Amino acid sequence: MVSDSNLRRIGQIVGAKLREARLARKFTQSKLARPDFSVSYVSAIERGQIHPSLRALEIFAQRLGISSSDLLSKQAVQELNGFSEKDVAIENKENIELQLLEAQLFIHQGNERRAVTLLRALSSDALKSEQEIQQRYLLGWALYQLGFLQESESVLAEALKLANDQNDYRVKHILNLLGMVHASMGNHTQGFAYQRHNLDRLEKEQQTHDAFFDAQVYTNIGLHWIDLDNVDEAIEMFQHALAITEGLISPAQLSSMYWNISRYLAETQNYFLATLYGYKSLLLLFQENSDSLRSEVYYYLGRAMIDEDQHKTLIYLERLLQNASLKKDKLALASVTATTAEALFSQGEVEKAQEYAQKACELVLPYGDSIVTASIFIALGRITYAQKEYKEGDTHFAKGLSMLERLDTREELADQSAIYAQLLEERGLTNEALRFYKKAYENSRERE
Repeated sequence: MVSDSNLRRIGQIVGAKLREARLARKFTQSKLARPDFSVSYVSAIERGQIHPSLRALEIFAQRLGISSSDLLSKQAVQELNGFSEKDVAIENKENIELQLLEAQLFIHQGNERRAVTLLRALSSDALKSEQEIQQRYLLGWALYQLGFLQESESVLAEALKLANDQNDYRVKHILNLLGMVHASMGNHTQGFAYQRHNLDRLEKEQQTHDAFFDAQVYTNIGLHWIDLDNVDEAIEMFQHALAITEGLISPAQLSSMYWNISRYLAETQNYFLATLYGYKSLLLLFQENSDSLRSEVYYYLGRAMIDEDQHKTLIYLERLLQNASLKKDKLALASVTATTAEALFSQGEVEKAQEYAQKACELVLPYGDSIVTASIFIALGRITYAQKEYKEGDTHFAKGLSMLERLDTREELADQSAIYAQLLEERGLTNEALRFYKKAYENSRERE
């Protein structure tokens, strides 16, 4: 195995060769670095302060129009020959797992196109079985986010076949995503079948559960019941999702849950996922996502209940607003407050509805785009329209509809655009109404 001093010497050789090649082609460090790396990263390599990954070397060599071996002198090659086959295998595995982790972070950050590029660059021949499953799962996830539904379904079906052969831990995540993909394609029966199969697996599992993932499965089943016009079953699923996550508010509780999952995965030799669950940055992402998920569950539950029985819904919501645990989660509190405003508005209590909607708006201000925030702006738009304050109402509708468009929630965008179009038509603004009827139609077509 190569010693630390030899590795430093190799780093210095590579850095010098990289700088020489860059200057020969009149590249600045910035031109060589962008968009994959920072200028400081290239600078540190050239000074011999850090040792670049094999992937980074390949990218730099490609940009410079040379072979990656050109960046290694004979001395460096001889030194590298000191690596045993086992060392090389370990390094290759670590590089692949870092790329898989990087791809997952790209998806979390909303940069799905970079994730797809990175994942497709991974050769199947170089992947271990568990890495191949993860690569296909992440690729299917990224393609789903980008709206390439048929391609996503095909890739995820391959992942499911590979994972099922091993009874892999990832199966439930793949099933959940397949259910979401089929729902987006309008194949509600098939999507529902995947989610029910997933639920059966979850109920049989003995190991520590990821409560927020389980809640997401119940929420997705609830949304399927809505699509199938079964409101009672949908409400039951949403309430179950809330019950699962109700006690998980503090970072300490979340940390304990994810640590137990990580330990289980390590004991079953699923080291990549064990690392993933233990990794601090992903824990923070999961915590952020969990807050958003809880607020969305309240949103869907409230909508379903309002359609079923407005009076009972108000009683439920007013009792819920006194819940101590809900008050600790500002985004979920905003969601319930906004739903209360909608329920009051539906019963003709416009002024009281406006009071609740404004409270919800204040609560949601520190957060970014979300379906809850968009619904609050739209609720304010409907309320101000009822008060004949049209200019203010138009502003609220514009904010809410723009946010739904950014979130790419086509079903919600279609429904709310139609509501706004009807209000504009009632004002006699025919051309404006037609524009939003068209938007509603286009988005309803795209979700079919």
